[in-house]
Amino acid sequence: MMMRRQSQGKNFIIGDNDRLSDLPNAILLHIMSFMKIKDAVQTCILARGWKDLWKSLPNLTLHTSDFRKPSLFSEFVSGIVSSRDGNHPLHNLDFDRHGYFKPQILTNLIRYAVLHDIQHLKIYVPCNISLPWCVFSCQTLKSLHITDASYDVKKRTRIPKSLKLPALVSLHLANVPIFADDNGYAEPFSTCTKLNTLFIDKFALVPPNSHILRMPGILNITNATLANLTINVTYNPGYKFVISTPNLSSFTLNGSPFQPLRGQEGVNVELQSSSLI
Repeated sequence: MMMRRQSQGKNFIIGDNDRLSDLPNAILLHIMSFMKIKDAVQTCILARGWKDLWKSLPNLTLHTSDFRKPSLFSEFVSGIVSSRDGNHPLHNLDFDRHGYFKPQILTNLIRYAVLHDIQHLKIYVPCNISLPWCVFSCQTLKSLHITDASYDVKKRTRIPKSLKLPALVSLHLANVPIFADDNGYAEPFSTCTKLNTLFIDKFALVPPNSHILRMPGILNITNATLANLTINVTYNPGYKFVISTPNLSSFTLNGSPFQPLRGQEGVNVELQSSSLI
């Protein structure tokens, strides 16, 4: 006996010759990781063994562009979190949502990821939300890529004064403010003991009780393991960069390699104990 079921124009044949279902779950999950998340969820209709398999996917890509309506995307993300098998890890999460999004849905998603051994997190933060702070103390996170979409600095996700990310190897920050002290001084990266690559684009320093620094400030990039550093400065913020990185091998400022060694108008960079000197 053979059965044919159709999903979004794709035909799946199952029955006596269903060798695909005989494969180990680990291989099936690997195959499903190349599918769009909507199609992966729809495999639950193929056979009994597929019913709950998608709930154990270790990698999730959740993009608005895969859905016809924003409301459908919100409902889908909420359903993913509530339906997942909590006994399995979530190693990779790629989230991209433009426009308004319900804060609690994103908070639940991120907290679930942090509690289930997330290793790689790439997130385009919607314009009305800040990331929960548990992201910046995650013990398993190896790479973190944050792009904040908000035009209002007061509503953006902010990097704390000190990151507690012991496994972090790669950090990419775009349009993300950094907390500073009352004097405008910030040194958030020194506690990342495995950090290799740091990319900073369009940042601002944020002192206590304010949404942006209006006076000259200092971003101190101190890290013993950092090898690759990129800073994009699209305007003159009046900040000073102090870089103390003994293992630095690649440094790009504003897109020009090693430009800070020659100096750049409007940007004040000081290198301390760097292998580039």
